[in-house]
Amino acid sequence: MFALRKPIKLATGEEVKELNFDWESLTFSDLQNANKIKNFITKNIDTSYSPKLDSELRIGIAWVAAMRGDSRLALNDVLKLGLADSLALADETLDSYLIPD
Repeated sequence: MFALRKPIKLATGEEVKELNFDWESLTFSDLQNANKIKNFITKNIDTSYSPKLDSELRIGIAWVAAMRGDSRLALNDVLKLGLADSLALADETLDSYLIPD
């Protein structure tokens, strides 16, 4: 569970105050979706293809895992995240998924 500093309001009017990640169900096709999110939030500015070096790609990976963990979330909802929460998602991907303890 990942508590958001600032809740996001979904199109349904519901507020999401925490994200539940389903890291274990991520597949290769989810990497493509994470890249779509990265391109969506960076306006197709190419940065890096390594998730360990690319914070926007890590945000995308975390968001895909969050969408898998909560079916109410949609791709566009990533734009509603506050800055601090967005940056924290990038760190969460490193800590919980890419470089776990």
